[in-house]
Amino acid sequence: MPPAEDFATQFERIADLAPDRPAVLCGDRVLTWAAFDERADRLAGHLAAGGLGAGDRFGLAARNSPEYLVALHALFKLGATPVNVNYRYRAGEVRHLLESSGARGVVADADLVGVVTEAGARTVVPVVAGGGFGPDADAAPRLPRRTRGDTEWLLFTGGTTGHPKAVTGSHAERLRAVRSGGFATLGLDPGGGDASLRRAVAVDPAGPGGMVHLPAPPLMHGTGLYAALGALAVGAPVALLPGRTTTGEDLVAAIARHGVTDLTIVGDAFALRLLDALDAAAAAGRPAGIGSLRRIRSVGAVWSPPVKRRLLAHADLALHDTIAASEGGVYALSTVTRATGGDQAGTFTLAPGARLLDAEGRDVAPGSEEVGLLAAPVVAGAGYEGDPERTAGAFRDLDVVRYSIPGDMARLDADGRLRLLGRGSQVINTGGEKVYADEVELVLRDHPAVRDAVVLGVPDPTWGSAVAAVVALEAGASAAPDELAAFVAERLAGYKKPRRVAVVDEVTRLNTGKTDLAWARAQFPAPAPAAR
Repeated sequence: MPPAEDFATQFERIADLAPDRPAVLCGDRVLTWAAFDERADRLAGHLAAGGLGAGDRFGLAARNSPEYLVALHALFKLGATPVNVNYRYRAGEVRHLLESSGARGVVADADLVGVVTEAGARTVVPVVAGGGFGPDADAAPRLPRRTRGDTEWLLFTGGTTGHPKAVTGSHAERLRAVRSGGFATLGLDPGGGDASLRRAVAVDPAGPGGMVHLPAPPLMHGTGLYAALGALAVGAPVALLPGRTTTGEDLVAAIARHGVTDLTIVGDAFALRLLDALDAAAAAGRPAGIGSLRRIRSVGAVWSPPVKRRLLAHADLALHDTIAASEGGVYALSTVTRATGGDQAGTFTLAPGARLLDAEGRDVAPGSEEVGLLAAPVVAGAGYEGDPERTAGAFRDLDVVRYSIPGDMARLDADGRLRLLGRGSQVINTGGEKVYADEVELVLRDHPAVRDAVVLGVPDPTWGSAVAAVVALEAGASAAPDELAAFVAERLAGYKKPRRVAVVDEVTRLNTGKTDLAWARAQFPAPAPAAR
């Protein structure tokens, strides 16, 4: 039997092969593959009775829950396209997203029904507290099995610069990508088709070669979504946090309860929470309960070497740091363990097929010190829906291959190691010099008193833009702004040191774990105009 080209067919095969195997774990709830598939069938049947079909789009405005994954599976079964809706959006933001995507309705958490209704959603299916989608959907006839093929894939970006953009691509390509990663984690041949799938579902998730994957970020964003789909695509259970918080204690409790082997986070924002809980357990002389954990994966934000070293002091783990983007593709990879030591904690290697390109589209020579842009192959035609100008800026055809080039910059050392410099939109032009925010952040995070840091450019009457840093200190630690700026100046060129430093109790981040730049800018009031 050829490999499935869509998630629904892949999931149906797993449900047939291992109906009693856990698919989704959340607090005291356990959905077996049989139950997961049946609930998706009934929701799909309910939506089909309302006229939803292949090629239609339907929104998902919900927090992490088993119902989020069931709803995804139901839409996949119909050949419909899920539209990810940020559950923090207000009605106006939701309205723009629904109108721009053409979504015919929304599956929404109960407390969001009012928001999506106000936004003009034509059909609203509520997620019921405690589980399910209401009596009409939960008791609907099951959707009959059907043959499917490749369909469109759509994922809205976070919209940190204006309205979110809809990244389009191939459903089959996304399945191949996440399925390949899942098989690799289990030590199986990604190209083995049904034979590899049968071997995967025969692996005990709690055994030495098994996997139970906990995606900590929201499923509405790419990092959480692809982590969950990658596990499900090879029959591995997905564990979800049962509440609305993501504290370190929440993470530790879920890891211990479900025997989690793989944890996906977003950089220091999540890693520091986990460290708080681990440090507290160690200080109290009690085990933290993360003995099952083997791997932590991070995508999409700075995961600093000091934080990685602290995690390795608590447990013998493999720390997988990945540079990827909603635009598709994996650009760079790093794996740090106790055995590799700290020498590789801040560098990466190019992912298979990825390139570092100069402005003319040529490969940057190793050791040249030239700053290049990371590029990764994607499917032909991938881009931003309805936005040819932005598509031309972030996608490029080279040597008959389509590449995603979202703006992540790096230098390539002579030994092939990449040194990341951050996204082009975060370059600070100060007095004619370019400063890369991530480079300064990594130095600040190495200061023994610093817990977290965000570096950005702020308006400056003399320099045009000034390097600024918002810094949170470790509990009980002290460091004056001048000391922090001097610490950077000792390690980097003088023009890279922060000219303005705000020390705060905690760095505020988005629910994705990424920097809340609007909040960070607000820490630096505009300088008063010069007196006349």
